[in-house]
Amino acid sequence: MRHLIQKLIRLLETRSTLSRQLRVLLIVAAAPFIIMISILLFMLYSFNHEYDVTLHNASIASEFNFDFKDKLDLEMYYYVVGSRSNIDHLPLEDVEHAQNVIGRLQKTTTQKENQWRIRSMLNLCRRLSECMVEIKNTADYDSRMEQLEHNTYIITALIEAYMHDYIYDEVRELSALQQQISDRVITTVIFTGVISMVLLLFMLWYSLRFTKSITRPVQELCKKVERLGAGDFTIIPVKTNNLEIKTLDDGFNKMIGRINQLLEHVREDQNALHRAEMELLQAQINPHFLYNTFDSIVWLAEANQNSEVVKMTTSLSTFFRNSLSKGQDIITLEAEMQQVESYLNIQQIRYRDILDYSISIPEELLQYTIPKLTLQPLVENALYHGVKNKRSKGTIEISGRSSGEDIYLSVTDNGAGMTPEQLKSLRAGIYQDRHTGLGLMNVHRRLRMYCGDRYGLTFKSKLDEGTTVTVRISKKNQPES
Repeated sequence: MRHLIQKLIRLLETRSTLSRQLRVLLIVAAAPFIIMISILLFMLYSFNHEYDVTLHNASIASEFNFDFKDKLDLEMYYYVVGSRSNIDHLPLEDVEHAQNVIGRLQKTTTQKENQWRIRSMLNLCRRLSECMVEIKNTADYDSRMEQLEHNTYIITALIEAYMHDYIYDEVRELSALQQQISDRVITTVIFTGVISMVLLLFMLWYSLRFTKSITRPVQELCKKVERLGAGDFTIIPVKTNNLEIKTLDDGFNKMIGRINQLLEHVREDQNALHRAEMELLQAQINPHFLYNTFDSIVWLAEANQNSEVVKMTTSLSTFFRNSLSKGQDIITLEAEMQQVESYLNIQQIRYRDILDYSISIPEELLQYTIPKLTLQPLVENALYHGVKNKRSKGTIEISGRSSGEDIYLSVTDNGAGMTPEQLKSLRAGIYQDRHTGLGLMNVHRRLRMYCGDRYGLTFKSKLDEGTTVTVRISKKNQPES
């Protein structure tokens, strides 16, 4: 039984369509009930047939004249003594009627004991007929009386006794059969109830298992969709034996694979665009800055300020050496600060009357990396849009601090500052990728690309008090070039 159930479970769990699994489940559920009902109907038919046969025998036996002995003995007595004028023939028709009833019983009697009684009664009826004929052929009265007492009366008594015994056994068999039918019906009902309960529990158990085999992969598909919506494009196949769900999952995985390919192409395109933006930014900064610096060197040389020429030339060399950085997009904070300091040295020589600067970066932060050309555009904006618009001498302060897993670098000027509307417009331009004309959007986008969406630039400004631009970068998970 256990082996059969295991085979059924393996059959039901074989990879197939939902419709096929439902058909197999229906067959498995219906087949035992059909078999049980067939057995029950066969048993009821068998019991009913036996009962009908026994009842039929009892019904036929009831046709037998239970006054057979008394009537036949009395008629034969009157025949012998001749006391009645209407008794002038033998009552052979009574014997023939009894033989007919007994012959009909012989066809349907199944009990061995009663079959013997039937044969005995038929023989006794034939013998009775013979004795009656002998009495008819005997002329002597005493002989006829002797035959009547020693043959006829004894034979009729035996026939009557056998018939009573026959009916008694048939009635007893009928009663026993009725009790047997009742017992078997009860047993069958109990057996059917137990089997039905077992099948019901099995069907309930498998229904839950079957339902789970559908709902579980569907839930996994839903979770996969949620992960996809959250940006997780990991392909994790759903374990299922259902062909429809398997086909759906395969198609979904192919879609994820295509999305991953598209995202990879997008990332490659973004990196290419980023490199192009970097090159464009450098191309925009370097020539303009280079022209102005060379003009300043020429003016200093004409003024015989050789030490300033050397200082500016050295700073320019350091600036461009750090700008090149061997083609790397990510440099150390120390290299970035050297580039900014070189830039400020050059600009301070040019704008010595209006520019002071200070750099305060803790030494332990200099080992961390930062996208190249992050601070220089901020310092340039502070100079050209802050300090130069101030009517007195201005100061640019560059500072840094560590907070947990993040580093905060600030470029602060005490220049012209911005109105709230200008500050709002600046933030909208930076955070919503709107062109601001200040070159800050590229810096913000590169910081987010390298460090994550939580990082980038923040701004504080007050009109006529100055502006502070803060760079937030991460100590961890900084991409490498």
